[in-house]
Amino acid sequence: MRIIIGILVFLSMHVVSCRAQEMDMAREDSLEVSLLTCSPGNKIYQYYGHSALLVREVNTGREFVFNYGLFDFGTPHFLWRFLLGECDYLCGASHLRVFLENYRRRDRGVRKDVLNLSQVECVRLYEALKYNCLPENASYRYNFFYDNCATRIRDRIEDCIDGDMVYSDDVEAHSLRDIVHEFSEPYEWSLFGQDLLLGAEADKPAPRTYQEFSPIYLQRDLSLAQVKDSSGSERPLVLRTEWLLRNGFAKHDKGFPLSPLACCVILLAITAAFSAWDIYRIKPNWVFDLVMLFLQGGAGLLVTFMFFFSQHPTVNTNWLVLLFNPLPLFLLYWIIRKEIRNQRSWYHAVARIYLFGFICATCFIPQYISAEVKLLALCLLFRSMSNHIIYTYRIRK
Repeated sequence: MRIIIGILVFLSMHVVSCRAQEMDMAREDSLEVSLLTCSPGNKIYQYYGHSALLVREVNTGREFVFNYGLFDFGTPHFLWRFLLGECDYLCGASHLRVFLENYRRRDRGVRKDVLNLSQVECVRLYEALKYNCLPENASYRYNFFYDNCATRIRDRIEDCIDGDMVYSDDVEAHSLRDIVHEFSEPYEWSLFGQDLLLGAEADKPAPRTYQEFSPIYLQRDLSLAQVKDSSGSERPLVLRTEWLLRNGFAKHDKGFPLSPLACCVILLAITAAFSAWDIYRIKPNWVFDLVMLFLQGGAGLLVTFMFFFSQHPTVNTNWLVLLFNPLPLFLLYWIIRKEIRNQRSWYHAVARIYLFGFICATCFIPQYISAEVKLLALCLLFRSMSNHIIYTYRIRK
């Protein structure tokens, strides 16, 4: 009993000591903590904006920005680790003027939401951020949807407040893909690539916590949130809002002049013309088939690799692996050999049925299938059908 009482007394003294230390720090230097929300940029990793925390020491005037979105393209094997979903991001700090200058050069806006925190809560949050910036603690395994620069900030705020966070019940029904489309829509080729890799999980209704992977959505939710203390009283989390950089919106760089949809329509027209010409002369164009099968198999390598080996969220539920897989590459030699010799290709005999079934099944697959993918599947179907028609005509003749 003496030992137990001694332990309890020690723990009580430790808690009191920690509280007293927090109060001393709070009295020593008044702090103000704000959420910074940066407008979207025109790079793929900037489409969704950015979140950071600003800590201002009122007495000294020093202002530090804590940022969970740091990474280095020069890291060894960065691209390979990115494909595997094994990228490590860093938490770092910088002066506010350096942070703002970086966004001013890129013509991006920065919004500041001053948080309605007590001095004890501010000190606790400040210490947690400084602890995360230590070299041994700075690195974390980045996850685009579930653990990124925005979600980490939300978690740090929730951990440091005295009470519970009460969020607004007015949450719109969005899927993760809906939010991806919202911010990637101006960049059609990037959007096409993301739709190619995101699986069915991205189409499920996303709860508020999942939607907050987007810094813009996080800012909206925190601006409406309340902090409820042990007595039941509530206070708004955000005290006031101002713009540090106003009206900064990055210009959209369209890049390639034709959209993916336009390119797929043109490809479909070319495929139909080649197929009609092949049927007319009763001979398949093996060069065109070689290109089409190589493109299908090449896309299939990426989709299949992400499906089986990547840790990126939702890619392992991608139904497009049924269409885009490496099988055409493995059979490419025998398929083209049959076409050159004007012999029947069992691949096309099976593929025409399979592709027709896939196109019909897109109405029932629980995943968003873009119009571009359907047009590409139709191109492949045209080639398999033309080969089958040519062989059937030759047998009858």
